This record gives sequence, structure tokens and C-alpha cells, in this order.
Amino acid sequence: MTHTDNDTVLALAIRDIIEANKGALGLDIVLYGYHNLIPTSTAAVVMARGKTRALAGVQGPGGRTLNNLMIGIDIHRSKVGDEETERIAVDETATTLEDLINNDTTVGGLIIHGFFDRVDRGDTSFMNGSMFRTVVMSYTGTTKTLIQ
Repeated sequence: MTHTDNDTVLALAIRDIIEANKGALGLDIVLYGYHNLIPTSTAAVVMARGKTRALAGVQGPGGRTLNNLMIGIDIHRSKVGDEETERIAVDETATTLEDLINNDTTVGGLIIHGFFDRVDRGDTSFMNGSMFRTVVMSYTGTTKTLIQ
């Protein structure tokens, strides 16, 4: 498979991996894009967050670039229960998801290598006042492509 320089393509591929494994991850729904409301108690939200490029040679008509594709994955959980149990549950879901995505560092050949470079834990308040325990994860995939 040809490497991509499109962060949306990578984000959708990661979303599809999570969707195929949502039962094992304990997720009710997998969403794409920025959301102001979450319709279920457990969700993963995948977002393409942009890319950076650096010239990596002058091969081809427009040059060769080193691309860093940035993807965000937020895990939300609002199940009612004691804080310790529910916080551990969302943290474990995020760790399991991280391991799942890291099993194929090329995401099916779309990238040269990818990994989670940041994981933050906290809470999220949505527009309707609902509160979720949240893990915000940042994933970066690296490719080299030609500028067409």
C-alpha cells in the first residue's frame, strides 16, 4: 500500500480499527470529528488534527517530504458508579486501545511508523451539562511522500 500524506485517511483507518474492536474495548460507539454531545455512556472520538511537513529531498516533480500526521483519539465514559472504579475503567480502556493501535505501527501500510506521543487524563463537560471521565490521546504517524 502507498503511504499517505492525508491525515484524514489515517484518522479514518484508525477509526475503523477501533470500530472493529469496540466490543472488546467496552465502547458503545465510535465517532469521527469534533462532537459537542455524546449520545452514549462510553465512546471513542477520532479526529484528524492536521499535519506538518519538511522537505526531505528534491526527488520527483515537486520534491519529497517527511510528513507527520496528527490524530486525536478521545475516550469518554459517563457511567454512574464510584469514581475509583469508573476512572480505572476509562484508563484501562485507553491503555488497551493504545496497545491495539500499536500492534500495527504502519496502520495497514498507510504510514512508515506511528505511535501515541501523548496521553492526558481528566474530565470533559459537554454542552448539555453532562460530565465524562476522559482520556485524550495524541497519535502521530510518519510518512515520506512526493509532492504531486
